[in-house]
Amino acid sequence: MDDRFKMPKLVLGTLVVVGMLFFAVFGVQPLWTEYVTKDYDKHLTEQVYVDVAVNQNANLVFYKTGCPYCEKGKKAVIEVVEKSLYPTFYIDVETEDGQDLVKKYQIDKAATLITIREGESKLYLYATKDKKGKIIADEESIKEALHDTKN
Repeated sequence: MDDRFKMPKLVLGTLVVVGMLFFAVFGVQPLWTEYVTKDYDKHLTEQVYVDVAVNQNANLVFYKTGCPYCEKGKKAVIEVVEKSLYPTFYIDVETEDGQDLVKKYQIDKAATLITIREGESKLYLYATKDKKGKIIADEESIKEALHDTKN
């Protein structure tokens, strides 16, 4: 009686393992990353910006790992800058190059968005506290900063 169920158990166990591996590698991770936990674009970092001409039209998104303001504003700012007509650089304020840019633009808070248009820069905070003291994304500030985005 035990031998009768050996083959179906083996087939079922193999299918379960293959299915779990498939979703772990191809299914859940990309979907989760794309739609739930958007992250900073690692292709355009502080090092790339330092190598680019200063008077270019660009957006600089400053952040710090572990910063509660940066975490709350991250999704909102990433969604808007994806539509920007200008390149966006993500600057980790904890790196050496990031610190150089913090000094250059006189950044006080990590959750800062800078727009550079024709060499002129403007600073915006992309997260703030609401009236109840809860940290939220400052969507008005983000939209004001990036009002020249594609629709």
